Amino acid sequence: MPNKNKVTLSRDDIQSLKDLVPGTTIDLQITTPTSPKRVKTYYVGMDIPNCMIFQMPTTAKWTFVRDLLLPDNSIVVRYILEGDTGQVIAFRVKVLKLLSHPTGLLLTTFPSTIQTLGLRAVKRAQPGIAVAVDAEGIESLSDVTGIIVDVSTNGCRIAMPVKPDWPVLASNQQVSIGYKLDGEKVLIKGQIKNNSLEQEYVYYGIQFDKDQKSVEKLLQRHILIG
Repeated sequence: MPNKNKVTLSRDDIQSLKDLVPGTTIDLQITTPTSPKRVKTYYVGMDIPNCMIFQMPTTAKWTFVRDLLLPDNSIVVRYILEGDTGQVIAFRVKVLKLLSHPTGLLLTTFPSTIQTLGLRAVKRAQPGIAVAVDAEGIESLSDVTGIIVDVSTNGCRIAMPVKPDWPVLASNQQVSIGYKLDGEKVLIKGQIKNNSLEQEYVYYGIQFDKDQKSVEKLLQRHILIG
């Protein structure tokens, strides 16, 4: 099912897609009638400008995911592109077809736009937001910082460099996230829900405390596809 639309991505955006190596772990956010579902799978390849191809296991535990992948359903794809700067790439596509034979494959439309967040340095127009992190056990340390790489109304994902004197934060630990917006200090409170070590970073999933106006300010400035 080819996509007849012309490629509207810039040369740099196309290169970001070409730099995605088959077998790379990617994050899929699948739209549902209630709340989005997120799973990790693997990138297989692409056919410019017709489609993107991802692995979709046929095992029983993936049945609920496969049931959500109906034609035209919207998906947000995110992945980390390593390099001199390190970037989080995100784009929205729609389901074209789900194959079960000879192996489980998901075919989607080709993206018309992508968003990029820099992890280590500003390379593109939209960098990640640098934040100060305060939590039990690290209050006495200075310059404990991270980068917001993904955010929603309920929480965010922060990447923090691995450093010997920075402890790994535990699940259910309370944290405060601070940053400056137009010269004004903004503080958001939340709770660590999970963490994972990938390459040179620890990634934390943080659930925001409810009813914080500071979250709205953050969303207005920093939305990676949504």
